[in-house]
Amino acid sequence: MLQHSARPSAQVREGEAPKQEATAQRSDRQSRLGNSAIADRQGVGAADAGIADTELSSWLDADVDRGGPHGASTDSLGPMRPAKVSQGTWGALVGKADSVDLFSAADLASKALSVTDGTPCKVLKVDGSGALQVEVRVGKEKKSGWVAAATFTEQPQLNRDDDAPGLKDDFVYAYQKGDHTPVDPKGTDTAQGALGDCYFIASMAAVANASPQSIKDAIKYNPAKETYTVRFFEESYGGAAKPVYIEVDAYLPTVQGNRNDPAYAGEPGGKLWPAIMEKAYAKWKGGYEAMGNGGYGAQSMAEITGARSAEKNPRSMKEDEVIPYFEKAKKDGMAIYAAVENSRQSDVQTPFTGSGDKLNATISHTHRWNHVVPGTVQIADKAGKMKGGIRDNGKDGDATGSLTGSPVQTGSIDYKKHTMALELKSGQGPAAPEDLELRFSYQGVVNAEKVLVANHAYAFDGVVNGKELQFYNPWGTWQPKPITPAEFLKHFTNISTNKAPQGSTQA
Repeated sequence: MLQHSARPSAQVREGEAPKQEATAQRSDRQSRLGNSAIADRQGVGAADAGIADTELSSWLDADVDRGGPHGASTDSLGPMRPAKVSQGTWGALVGKADSVDLFSAADLASKALSVTDGTPCKVLKVDGSGALQVEVRVGKEKKSGWVAAATFTEQPQLNRDDDAPGLKDDFVYAYQKGDHTPVDPKGTDTAQGALGDCYFIASMAAVANASPQSIKDAIKYNPAKETYTVRFFEESYGGAAKPVYIEVDAYLPTVQGNRNDPAYAGEPGGKLWPAIMEKAYAKWKGGYEAMGNGGYGAQSMAEITGARSAEKNPRSMKEDEVIPYFEKAKKDGMAIYAAVENSRQSDVQTPFTGSGDKLNATISHTHRWNHVVPGTVQIADKAGKMKGGIRDNGKDGDATGSLTGSPVQTGSIDYKKHTMALELKSGQGPAAPEDLELRFSYQGVVNAEKVLVANHAYAFDGVVNGKELQFYNPWGTWQPKPITPAEFLKHFTNISTNKAPQGSTQA
């Protein structure tokens, strides 16, 4: 199930989430692990594992001080610097001051502008003398200039900024001091940020709930370099799970003006192992934007644990089967991930007003987070005078769209403002504006009473009072209330389970 709901901004959540949260309770493809000892437990002979015990166990036994949350700092060895920089590479400009200078030419003689230290950039040209021409975001514009190659550090490209077409998110990379290796990982350590990767965050939470050791074994801190090696698994030829090692530094995307506030995974002062794992996954998959396009929980759990995931469609279940299914899965040590329906059909509305052939409407929503799914609008005349229907031509991500149909002269819809304007062909409109019935699909909060969000992924927490299900929202806030089996079958469209190993993957 492709899931990619991003957590609403702090401004959007302010004033509403605490009220809801006060009553809420918080609480694939790979077939086996690469370590031969665990491969035996998974039913695969050690001789067939193809990976020596030492290949995994040797990098897991570093005796380092594993601390808790730390703040951003410039007191570090510096970010990972690439040995060679190529045109088109994404990264960030990190120097030894609060700002980095960009110059008008490769000789670095005439300063063109200064940007905040940690500003993301893209390499446009590489000069043989040790200078790079880079493109950066400055406000709502793209600017370019030349920098010393020594200030460039390769970093995953940020997500696209939906409010500034053609630009990446307006964040900076800042060093987060300390060792963020997971010590006692829990699902509630995770907190999704301004990135539509709920499928991955929920997968981390689900695995941490079922097998904390899997999370601990996946991340190794390298104190000599102040970097982290994160182990994932990918399917190799023949279906076996092959380990993949991704090295990242602790320079994380942070909010402008607060270098202690992670922009994507993580909360200020919270555990940062989820942000380290997210960054490594982004580097592996091609950047944060690639992660933000959505993904599959079954696959991402398998990529974290190396064990095969199983999927189930809730629509195949009966109400009396739901509680026993989850109780058994949890007893069996399964990491459990569940996905909510992509969208829900609205009730019929009659919002049009006006006179003659010019009509206007404001769409009503049951929750302020809700919005029309572009391409799903349908308008019909219940009295039958208007010949033909009206639809919108919007696509996913559009801010505005057109209303089209045989009776339409011109028509528009603003998906963000929830407004529509129609000019109909002479004599082809309804007898009265209120005769026009509007239907559409919407995303947002599909069950306001139980605080369930559409197109979103959750990690399973447990059964409450033997009759309701408690899920964990990877946002870290806006936790759902316990839901009944009937509500689960109504709103959820996928269950993925993964038998994460219970012990260490060291031999």
